[in-house]
Amino acid sequence: MGNVMDFLARVGQDAALRCGPAADREALLVALGIDDEATREALAGGDVETLRALFGGAQFIATQMPGPDGDEEAPDEDDGDDEDGNDPLKKKAPDAPPRKGH
Repeated sequence: MGNVMDFLARVGQDAALRCGPAADREALLVALGIDDEATREALAGGDVETLRALFGGAQFIATQMPGPDGDEEAPDEDDGDDEDGNDPLKKKAPDAPPRKGH
């Protein structure tokens, strides 16, 4: 696996190697002694999924929404009224003078 890491590091550091002819990457694979055909094909072709499978890596997925973990406090069981006894979700219509005309 060290040779694979060397290959990836070199390709990552050298844009000419990364974007250049495939023969250059093949020559580097040979020079590093990467003999496994599946690994060579995956590296040369940039096949991330195959590389992940070959090296036993798992795909990491993280959620950005916290899930219930039981450590949070339960919300208070109140009637929703604030300290004055008013429900903050109920909006009162503003006191407006009566309309004239129309």
